[in-house]
Amino acid sequence: MARPSRWSDERKANREQADWVVKWLRTNGPATTVQIIEALEQAGRGVHAHILQRALRRSPFVHKVGTEEGPRGSVSRWMFAVEDPSEGGGY
Repeated sequence: MARPSRWSDERKANREQADWVVKWLRTNGPATTVQIIEALEQAGRGVHAHILQRALRRSPFVHKVGTEEGPRGSVSRWMFAVEDPSEGGGY
């Protein structure tokens, strides 16, 4: 019996959503988490914590570049970069 694909439709959709966040940051970043969530909502995309986690923490091209005060407290600021800017890499 064949093994089922580990790439279910849901996993593919989650990956596509995370890729959208990374591409949006590449074009519009740096941006705060709040700004990323607003962009997802404006694009008619769902906002899911596990997808943001995948895009912001697991992507090798997205780096946290600081924090700033938002309406509900401190929020992270993210940017797209090929190399980590904190290690002397460029934008």
